[in-house]
Amino acid sequence: MKIDDKWVLGRVEWLWLPALQDTIKARIDSGAKTSSMSATNIAEFERGGEPWVRFTFLHDHITSDMEAPLTRYVRIRQANSKKADRRVVVTLPVRLGDLEKNVEFTLKDRTRMLYPVLLGREFMGNDVLIDPSRRFVQPKHP
Repeated sequence: MKIDDKWVLGRVEWLWLPALQDTIKARIDSGAKTSSMSATNIAEFERGGEPWVRFTFLHDHITSDMEAPLTRYVRIRQANSKKADRRVVVTLPVRLGDLEKNVEFTLKDRTRMLYPVLLGREFMGNDVLIDPSRRFVQPKHP
């Protein structure tokens, strides 16, 4: 669904992650700048002289060991904390409805949270309108 060339999203959407070959629930959060993905066992390594990250995506029924180039580091300060966490960032392709993007994700253990992925403002850019009263506005893929 689009309005004036903008994708309409609800507060929760189905997100296709080719790296997982699965669809997962993602929370749409305009209050977060950066998107975040559930990850445990995060380890940095080198491949071809370039920094990479190996991690385990773990949430509900899905467990998958993944690898991706390390894009950068960020410092994230939680609203309930004065201390900033240093997190690695990886870039992965995603599909939400017919919207396809490469998204930067910070890696953080979200296994205790309801949604394994949070999509922030950098994902949305100028392409998205959010209707917080709705869920799953875009169709589920593949």
